[in-house]
Amino acid sequence: MSEPERKSDKVRRMVAAGDFKSALRIAKDFRLGISKEDSDAMRRGYECMVTSPSFYQSIGIDPQKAARKGVETVLRLYGT
Repeated sequence: MSEPERKSDKVRRMVAAGDFKSALRIAKDFRLGISKEDSDAMRRGYECMVTSPSFYQSIGIDPQKAARKGVETVLRLYGT
């Protein structure tokens, strides 16, 4: 019987497949070994992709730029 897949391994697999939205959905909640800046970038990137791009735009944050930064962060941390 094999061990269940760890969330960090799942994120690595999703990043390798180019599924950044799903990778960010999981990684945005990681705490251990992740700086506050990286955690914020992933959370904001995911939110700008999925839940509230208009909110971020209304407070002066470019949602596309924030989404790109989230993807760049998850790639740097979990890419191969």
